[in-house]
Amino acid sequence: MLDGKKTYDARSYDTNKRGTIALVDTKKSIVIGLVDLVGTYQISEDEYCSWHATGKWEGMTFLAKGGTCTYYAYDFENSRRLAKSIKVEKNGKVWITIENAKKDQFYVQNSTT
Repeated sequence: MLDGKKTYDARSYDTNKRGTIALVDTKKSIVIGLVDLVGTYQISEDEYCSWHATGKWEGMTFLAKGGTCTYYAYDFENSRRLAKSIKVEKNGKVWITIENAKKDQFYVQNSTT
């Protein structure tokens, strides 16, 4: 998303969250950018698998659960990379709340959209 090649994320669950969210490098537990989540919509199993076969997994074949799941696209706008990454604490949850003191450290390097 931060390089402008993707405008949505594919997930096997929906969310009612909207607004600015932080993009976290989960291996390093650092915020690397921000993006605005503007909506979600249902996608097909084929679209879900195709989305995952991009980037470093381009050309690979992904198989879903054979019609037993519903898949969603998270529609994003206004992606922007932080000038300096910010360390956050892992808590094992998909969504975390970032303290205001950390938010004050967010300086945007550039906007890709």
